[in-house]
Order: sequence, then C-alpha cells, then structure tokens
Amino acid sequence: MTILVPVFGDQLSLNISSLRGQDKRRTVVLLVEVHEEALYVKHHKAKLVYIFSAMRHHAELLRSEGWGVDYVTLDDPENSGSFTGELARAIERHSPHQICATEAGEWRVKEMLDSWY
Repeated sequence: MTILVPVFGDQLSLNISSLRGQDKRRTVVLLVEVHEEALYVKHHKAKLVYIFSAMRHHAELLRSEGWGVDYVTLDDPENSGSFTGELARAIERHSPHQICATEAGEWRVKEMLDSWY
C-alpha cells in the first residue's frame, strides 16, 4: 500500500509533518513544476529558476535519504500544468491508498488542497 505525499516549493524540508512517521518503503514524495504556479503572479525568471533548482536538489536529498520520489519537470510533455492535474496523474501512476499533505502556507494553495478532499 502506497502513501502519496505532495510537497510544494515552500515546503522543502525533511522535517515537514507529512513525512513524519511515514514508512519510506511505502511512501512516494511528489514534487511538481507547474505553469499554474509559475504564472499565477508575475515572477522574475531568476526566481523561478531558483525555486525549481531548490526543488530538484531537495528531490535528490530525499532520494539519498531513502525516500521514493516522483518528480515532474516543467518541460515534461505530459505535464498538465496544474497541481491538481499532476496529483491526478500521480494517483494513476502509484494507486495510493492515502494522500498525506502538509498544510499549505498560502491561502490560494490551501483552497486547492481543500478541493482535493
């Protein structure tokens, strides 16, 4: 049985609540680069590069710590462009029995998380 843990760009920590107590062998951490996030407000290109770079490095750290990681890049031809779309694709890939997410630090993302349940 798999647990899917979506992690957002502002949650890049090994100590986030959604990872606490999880079995690394049964958990898949989902990190996604999506246009929805990159375009919701105008960002300097350097900021986006920094955020995506931090996410990619964090994914490598998670892997080195023994976590299973599903990482979707912005240029993935199958990328849906939204967190919700990528969650749906990840559910198809992994068939999790549970999704465990850390509470969002931003109202807009919290509303999106609430719509998933």
